[in-house]
Order: sequence, then structure tokens, then C-alpha cells
Amino acid sequence: MRLRARCRAAAVLAACAGAAAALVAGCSPGLPEPDSPGAQVLAVRCAGCHRTYAPQTMTIAMWEYQLERMRALYAQQGLPWLAPAEERTLREYLARHAGGR
Repeated sequence: MRLRARCRAAAVLAACAGAAAALVAGCSPGLPEPDSPGAQVLAVRCAGCHRTYAPQTMTIAMWEYQLERMRALYAQQGLPWLAPAEERTLREYLARHAGGR
């Protein structure tokens, strides 16, 4: 399935964030603080297009690079990026739980 179609599906999923977060969190038991706002952004917005990567699988520098890469990919596809509050929450969550400390 093309990225654009998968991300449209993610937008629908995000519209039902409460139900979607519970569903995705059930599939991603490896996330630290699974009920935290940062884990919810990761589960709903990121996992809507690809598998969820546990924060400890990358260093914070690697996460920062990946987030910028995804921002560019979203722009290239004409898709809306994370809202500022979502992005800040996600970045804080990833910083708290990133690997390589």
C-alpha cells in the first residue's frame, strides 16, 4: 500500500484517537509509559503508517534525524505534519526513553 493511502488511513485512525490508542497500545506492549501522551502520539500518529519502534532502539540523535526525515517525507507527499504540541510531546517522550545513554 502506498504511503499516502496508509497515512490517510492513519488520519482516520487519529480521528478516533481514544479507541485507536487502546488498540495500538495493545499491539505494542514494549512502549515505556504506554498511557503517556508521548506514547500515544507514537502509537497513533507514527504507527498509523509503519510499525512502532520502541524509543530505546535509537539514540536521541538518531530519533531527531528520523523525525526530520519524516517531516520532509510528509511535506513531499503533501501530508500534514504533527501539530506543534504533538511534536513537542513526542520529542520529550523520545528523549526520556531513547537508548544509548
